[in-house]
Amino acid sequence: MIVKSNLPYYIYRTANTLYRWKVPVLPYMIQQFLRFGFCCFIPYKTKIGTKNIHFGHNGLGVVLDYRCVIGDNVRIDQEVTIGIRWDEKVAPIIGNNVRIGAGAKVLGSIKIGNNARIGANAVVLTDVPDDATAVGVPAKIVKRTTPSRSRVPSDKCEQTVGSVAAAESNTK
Repeated sequence: MIVKSNLPYYIYRTANTLYRWKVPVLPYMIQQFLRFGFCCFIPYKTKIGTKNIHFGHNGLGVVLDYRCVIGDNVRIDQEVTIGIRWDEKVAPIIGNNVRIGAGAKVLGSIKIGNNARIGANAVVLTDVPDDATAVGVPAKIVKRTTPSRSRVPSDKCEQTVGSVAAAESNTK
């Protein structure tokens, strides 16, 4: 499904494909178009997942290091920076099902686990485990959920909705 606000991702994907096909100059030109046309810097060498990647507000102000790795089903809001610190050579690794809030900075050779959440304007300098929420400057883990508690199975939701509907009909 193509979403209008996800246009920078599809432009990046085109540049990345051309880069992998070893087309010489065109990926760089497309990267510069993204930079000036959408005010975001998404290098064509960056490894970004292929399923359900979303850049909020057309990627406005998003800056990614070309060495970072981003998984599937990730939402990156506006003004997010994902890169290295001046003394490191390895960029962050972002897992699957991650949400990064507006203005967040993810810096250094760290790993953001699957199903993690990064709060708005957080500065993440250390690893974030799976199923955790990190907020603050510097970011601290404030919530850690277990997969069994964080999601209600759909059959229980249907039972709950059915019992609420039955209770409403009995009161009338």
